Amino acid sequence: MTPLFEFFEIISEELSTQPSRVITRDDLQVNKEVSSLLDDLKAEMQGASAEDAMHKAVEALRVHFQEKSSRLPFSFDPTTGRFEATDPDFLSFVNIMGSIRSIGKKSMIFECTVADRLSQRTTGSIHRVGHPRRRKKGKKAFNKHLRQLGFHRPVLLGQEKDGGFDIMWMLPLAAIPHRPIVSVQCKNGEFSFEAADTSVGAGLRSFSQHGGLTTSIHVPCVLFNDYIQSKALPRKQLNFVPLGLTDLAKVDPMIHVELL
Repeated sequence: MTPLFEFFEIISEELSTQPSRVITRDDLQVNKEVSSLLDDLKAEMQGASAEDAMHKAVEALRVHFQEKSSRLPFSFDPTTGRFEATDPDFLSFVNIMGSIRSIGKKSMIFECTVADRLSQRTTGSIHRVGHPRRRKKGKKAFNKHLRQLGFHRPVLLGQEKDGGFDIMWMLPLAAIPHRPIVSVQCKNGEFSFEAADTSVGAGLRSFSQHGGLTTSIHVPCVLFNDYIQSKALPRKQLNFVPLGLTDLAKVDPMIHVELL
């Protein structure tokens, strides 16, 4: 986890309980004797001081959210050091996700919460089909449900639990079985290229069972329980779309049209 994201999570945690407050370097003192976060943040932001690093970190976060077509979920007054929540719902979401990160038994909660957040910035239909499931637990019921989404051949074969699928977003374009699908694999942990590769491979094998479109038409994504900064990604081209928690902030604006 990068110092910038750790800083973001602390701000989210503080504002989840008190929507307007001054946050100082003492609040970021993770350990009473030494705070590696402040030192690491200064190094990452190339700040002249802890305060300067905090100011630069907020600006880096603002740019990050802008690149995700959304807004920073809090405002910041550099003269007073006061932070104010502007999207308390999203800040609470980030705080909760941090509390369950890397806990295997919480994978279903993570996926269901991600699906709910995804619904707030998309149109079409969203299907959370990962394992374990509350409904349609057996292979027969699972395969029957996916037939309604254009999979003419069974997806679950043998000992597979979800066929490499967690969340399937059916785009509001064309009709089934010629409707493209965005597949979102959820990883309740920090970014791992190896884990992403494994998930994408399993999903592509399952997409080969689709009856209307080739696997290359559908879009594989992998969402991790942290946000993805470009420096964490390999320099080679990717065969999936890397996503993080900040991809689940509300879109601003919801629709952008530019006619040249």
